[in-house]
Amino acid sequence: MIRPSRGYQLKYQLFLFYLIWFVTGVLIGQSTNKFIDYKSLTKRVYNFTKVEFITEEGEFNDAICTLPIPDLSKDSPPFLAIYYKRTNSQWFTESLYRKRVRYSFRDGVIKLERSNFWDWHELEEIKIVVLY
Repeated sequence: MIRPSRGYQLKYQLFLFYLIWFVTGVLIGQSTNKFIDYKSLTKRVYNFTKVEFITEEGEFNDAICTLPIPDLSKDSPPFLAIYYKRTNSQWFTESLYRKRVRYSFRDGVIKLERSNFWDWHELEEIKIVVLY
């Protein structure tokens, strides 16, 4: 009768050990909580129509680029999303064009860069959503 060598048993035991270690790591690493609900977040939505973001002279109104939020903390950067609506169209965001919203914030004031509104003459409405 041929008996397996001692080295074969050791390889088999190491394989089983690593397999059990890997499977338990995968099972323990799974999370049943798919999202976290943050109750302390504040949401503000600024809605501008064409009358508000185009001046009487037909130029872009830079005043909509400044959003005063007095309770904004400088330690916690806000999340901004800008939604646009064209004539006879649905709402869309810049993420469709893979552009980032460019802004700065300091002392309770968010300053949006004008380049966020590059096609303002074609828009009907603009919504700016701020989460902080």
